[in-house]
Amino acid sequence: MEVEVKLRLPDATTHCHVTTVLTPFHVTTHRQENNFFNGSSNELSSRQAVLHLRFADTNPHCVITLKAKAVIVDGVSRVEEDEKVLDVAIGQECLAEPANPSPRDMENKGERGEQ
Repeated sequence: MEVEVKLRLPDATTHCHVTTVLTPFHVTTHRQENNFFNGSSNELSSRQAVLHLRFADTNPHCVITLKAKAVIVDGVSRVEEDEKVLDVAIGQECLAEPANPSPRDMENKGERGEQ
């Protein structure tokens, strides 16, 4: 199971305080490049869906992720998520020409991407 925690901080001072508190527990930093996509008429965001392509320094692949149907209960969001691992070259092609994916871009490339 994966748990993702996001904090909404009001300002830089609060960010600095949280960083100071959490620094003793820091193990490693993962560098990621996340590219988010939507249609010209906001087709995804209007349906509360998010599509992104992630490249990470810890993974020789890239991961395409679709998150949709978020439900918030007591301030906790639960969301359906589908991830597929792609070869980096295919991910870069999708990034270079997002409006023109080739059929091979959409092939199922294997297991669920894990971080």
